[in-house]
Amino acid sequence: MFTPIQLNTIATAEHVGAGHPDKACDKISDAVHDAIYIEGARQGHPPHTCRAAIEVFAKADLVVVSGEARAPAGVLEAIDVPAIVRRVRAELGYPARVDLVIMNHIQPQASEIAAITGDDGAGDQGIMVAMACRDTAEMMPVEYAAARNLIQALDAARADGTLPYIRRDTKSQVSVAPDGRITSVIVSAQHDPNIALDQLRQDIFDKVVVPVLGDVPREIAKINHKGSFVEGGTDADAGLTGRKIVVDAFGPYWSVGGGAFSGKDPSKVDRSGAYMARALARTVLENGFADGQTCQVALAYGIGQVQPEAVMAVVDGRHDVSDWIASQFPDLSPRAIQDRLGLWERDGWTYEQTASFGHFGRAGLPWEKSLL
Repeated sequence: MFTPIQLNTIATAEHVGAGHPDKACDKISDAVHDAIYIEGARQGHPPHTCRAAIEVFAKADLVVVSGEARAPAGVLEAIDVPAIVRRVRAELGYPARVDLVIMNHIQPQASEIAAITGDDGAGDQGIMVAMACRDTAEMMPVEYAAARNLIQALDAARADGTLPYIRRDTKSQVSVAPDGRITSVIVSAQHDPNIALDQLRQDIFDKVVVPVLGDVPREIAKINHKGSFVEGGTDADAGLTGRKIVVDAFGPYWSVGGGAFSGKDPSKVDRSGAYMARALARTVLENGFADGQTCQVALAYGIGQVQPEAVMAVVDGRHDVSDWIASQFPDLSPRAIQDRLGLWERDGWTYEQTASFGHFGRAGLPWEKSLL
């Protein structure tokens, strides 16, 4: 069972922008992943016949798209991977470059894995963990929500021209005391070389920090506090799919299970199991456990296993509600999760949109509501 988290001191969480090197790779992975299903549907194939686990590495003038996929004949051949890479990079604010090398090294899915998942079993083993809490309206930890809201506001200010000199690579970090008081704000924003740092710092404080966090003292906000940040993105650092799993989840004070989400189809319980665990945690707090402040849920699977090896759920770190979940949701097979959350037949959302700004606490995603 989970160890209770006692935060009697400052809680800190970070977030990174959509153009951060690792998140850019996540977005390409999910864009290719989406394209496979879209093309399969266009050709008239059932969505679950298209499987993918796409990994991306990027550095400077090189983008490698690899992993494995399985689809009916003609689907993968119709996917223009280089065009997807260029489109995503452009949307994130990466300049076009004539020397960009894009390697498409997607390989067929292993026959043994194909056979296992073809029987609706879990695509791999793992223990998937998620939580929900009453800190915020989105049922996310307050420090996490604050750090993410800053990044979303920075991204919007870049896109709408409010801060036209901001570039694609951004980071934030927020510390919150037990009484809810914000004690520290860190913002790092890649920027045009011609903007004065003093202006950048004041503009970000006035137009991003204050609108998002309220009237915080100027002295606690460290904005590009170590100087210029002109070189950013994959020019300054390598990017890799799946390296920001804590940012993708709930921040550092909550368990992270399974593996990365992006690029994986719903047969991979790393993704679908985590999404279901989040929906179950929300459901617990919204149905019959009115006094609970937090709920953490874990689902454990073995590879090829249809039902979970274990279902664990705790309210406030001490009240075991595992049996309640088992009674309400007796079928937690990968296929039941996929059908219940609409992970194959997506309605108004894409996997690509989950690659930026976290996978939880965002409206419009099917795991962000009670299941009862």
